[in-house]
Amino acid sequence: MKKLSFLIIALLMLVGVVVGREKKDKRTPFPKVEYRENLPYVEYQQDWVKLISIEGKSVGKYIEYAQDMEPSDWKFCFTRYLHYIMDDMKMERGKTVKVTFEQNGKIITKDFELKKENRDLATGYMEKLIGENRIQRKHSSVVPADLKYLQHRLDGYAPAQEDWIGAEEAIHDLEHLEWQIVNNYSYADLRHFDYKAALDVIRMDLRDGISKRDFALQLKMFMANFGDGHSRVSMRYIFAEKSELLSFPFQVIKEEGFVAVNVGEKTFYNKDYPQLLSVNGIPTEEFYDIAERFIPKTTSKFVERNALDYLSFSGLMLKLAGKEINKSVTLCFGNGEKQITEEVDLQKYNPQGAMERSHFKKEIMDGNLGYLAFQEHMDDENEFIESLHKAMGEFKNTNGLIIDIRGNGGGSRAPLKALLPYFIKEPKVTNVARYRIDAEKDVHPKNGYLPARYAYPFNYEAYTKAERKAIKKVKRSFKPVRSVSDDKFTEYHYMVVSPTKEHGTYYYNKPVIVLVDEGCFSASDIFAAGIRQGDNVRLLGNTTGGGSGFSKSRRLPNSRIKVKMSRIYSYQPDGNMYDGHGVIPDIKKDYILTDRFGLTDTQLSKAKELLKN
Repeated sequence: MKKLSFLIIALLMLVGVVVGREKKDKRTPFPKVEYRENLPYVEYQQDWVKLISIEGKSVGKYIEYAQDMEPSDWKFCFTRYLHYIMDDMKMERGKTVKVTFEQNGKIITKDFELKKENRDLATGYMEKLIGENRIQRKHSSVVPADLKYLQHRLDGYAPAQEDWIGAEEAIHDLEHLEWQIVNNYSYADLRHFDYKAALDVIRMDLRDGISKRDFALQLKMFMANFGDGHSRVSMRYIFAEKSELLSFPFQVIKEEGFVAVNVGEKTFYNKDYPQLLSVNGIPTEEFYDIAERFIPKTTSKFVERNALDYLSFSGLMLKLAGKEINKSVTLCFGNGEKQITEEVDLQKYNPQGAMERSHFKKEIMDGNLGYLAFQEHMDDENEFIESLHKAMGEFKNTNGLIIDIRGNGGGSRAPLKALLPYFIKEPKVTNVARYRIDAEKDVHPKNGYLPARYAYPFNYEAYTKAERKAIKKVKRSFKPVRSVSDDKFTEYHYMVVSPTKEHGTYYYNKPVIVLVDEGCFSASDIFAAGIRQGDNVRLLGNTTGGGSGFSKSRRLPNSRIKVKMSRIYSYQPDGNMYDGHGVIPDIKKDYILTDRFGLTDTQLSKAKELLKN
């Protein structure tokens, strides 16, 4: 079990565009950039001037590169990553670049000095401008009982902390956050969460201000209510002390209550009293409820799995419960008849799971059945993709195939594009999405907003006749379970996968079972729903985590807390949502207790049985 892997993978996806370029020249010429009618203006001699060209190349060409790099946020890309665009344009750079601009009707060319610090200055200035956007309205003075927990503090009310912001600054951040929710967030109404009431609850208790840690804690719990796993608050401020990272010397699983498991030995922590009943007098159910507040309310099994992960931060959970953190805790264990109390030492947090996961595994099992597992990450590296093709070459003459993606927290859609062609004879639509944007105020990218998701509008110029036919077929029957307004979202974008002869791809006409569970998230959700479009493919296991939000990060203007928000409304080919719904398997088969110990694998056994019959 990869602990909190969905958080890490989503972060890697966000920064993927810049990974691998860190040693290159990061100098840029402009410390401030503004946009007027979608054209960049820069500051020159205390005046704002319209850019015409840089080093003789028109600013329009730079914008095209920015749109190719990040169609949905090209302005941020142009502002912060202009040096990467210069790299892509193969521009040699000395100490300066020649910039041509228009000032008071005159065309002027001047040398602008390249400075590394300009990148952060320009980013900060852009974020400051964005931060001025805020919603000011009448606020409630009533605290609903079910939202009272959003006022919880660890650091208290004394403004002595180093990372402290005043009430007015925090209110500004809350009003800006609400503006982002109203204007940029795709899933604000996914669960009909009354976010205005929740923001008012936080606002009512600000008094003289709040520590950034408490503010981050409150906002993290706040964001979890939307039911979108990609939208969340950075963990940077959450853990202030090492004691808060202390953990139980066992893992907790939920099985007719709560059970303490010794992961290393694959046994109960206390074989005679396996149930964990309380922690320092707090019933384990209440302890679990505290952990659950941090988990996006998507599918029920996803929430359970990740709340149990958070429960491992036992030091932090104790502090949230109002208890002091010591080196040990008093635990009550039971067996349904008797109870015992035991003093247990806490230890350094150790994120390990009882169910082993493989980044890549292939074998031919009994009955001439192929088995292919990649359970940690949806990789897009050429070496990994080639290993998938090589495995399929070895499985060509097998009697059936099992693909195991359980516990895979996401990553790239490249594995789906590689494997689905083995199971189809005609193009298949694997994902339908709409991007959240004000189309009247932004440049419409030539090939849509989601090329990073291999998803394009119907009029995408590279679609083949067969692919357009597949899209038309989906459009005729497509009935989204929830619709969104045309004035807030773009047209539909479609991810289409087609048959191919590349990489030795052939048509595999034997039955295929794909093993899925609640640990499948993000790109793994897309993989599950997409691979099921194959002619002989079925899914077996638990409903997936449910996430396809395509999130973007922004910092709140005063606290600088990073908040991620999804920007698309994403659908499965049948019109169901990913977020808040997950991909429901064709054959439902939950784990049993010994599976969670890592002693058995009844889902795999069931798949073998079905394929052999």
